[in-house]
Amino acid sequence: MEELSFKVAAFEGPLDLLLHLGSKNKIDIYDIPIAEITDQYLEYIEAMRELDMEVGGEFLVMASQLLLIKSRMLLPAENEDEEDPRLELADRLEEYRRYKEISGVMERLSHSADDLVFKEPEPLNFPKIKVENKVIDVDRLYAAFLTVLERNQVRASLVPGTFRSVIGRTNYSVREASVKIMSVFEDCETVEFDDLFEGMNVRGQLVAAFLAVLELVKENFISVEESGGKLYCTRGKKDGELDLGEEY
Repeated sequence: MEELSFKVAAFEGPLDLLLHLGSKNKIDIYDIPIAEITDQYLEYIEAMRELDMEVGGEFLVMASQLLLIKSRMLLPAENEDEEDPRLELADRLEEYRRYKEISGVMERLSHSADDLVFKEPEPLNFPKIKVENKVIDVDRLYAAFLTVLERNQVRASLVPGTFRSVIGRTNYSVREASVKIMSVFEDCETVEFDDLFEGMNVRGQLVAAFLAVLELVKENFISVEESGGKLYCTRGKKDGELDLGEEY
């Protein structure tokens, strides 16, 4: 190991001194040559006394711990699974090393902040925008859907459970219905509500399409407005993949 050389007043505590000794001698924290480090540590305390400096209690406590570890290292282990007596000290040193490293980073950041000049905030007076709520009433949509059902001569009751007992019925997917509805807007931005159900004459298909309309309106893919007693659907501004439920 290299000859010991240090400034007595340069250390903030016993861990700081041990970390310095380990760095100076280029040793692994988890493989400390405890005998040599203990001897050098005791030399530091003796140097403090020679200079009539008060030796802090924490330095004396660490000295006793080092001597205890040194003595335990000299004794043969009682069993192979016995823990290395240096491990606890090594963990404390590693934690302290990380603390010092982070403290150094924070100190550099604090100094760099001294060179920054911040502008005082200014009040921003944005004009107030009045947003008109154009969400159509759900009851109005349902009434328009009943009209579509009647026009397509689908007169069966829509009470829940009506369709569940039908054997061999065809499942109609809300997802597929939504894709078909959105395809209507490929050629034009606005269509009549009734046009969304064009070519549908099966009750389950119509119900799936109506549920798809409700979901599309909810997710802002389309909007519905009333004009002149008729409902009109307009493609919304939202882009993205449709995720509107499973089969009806």
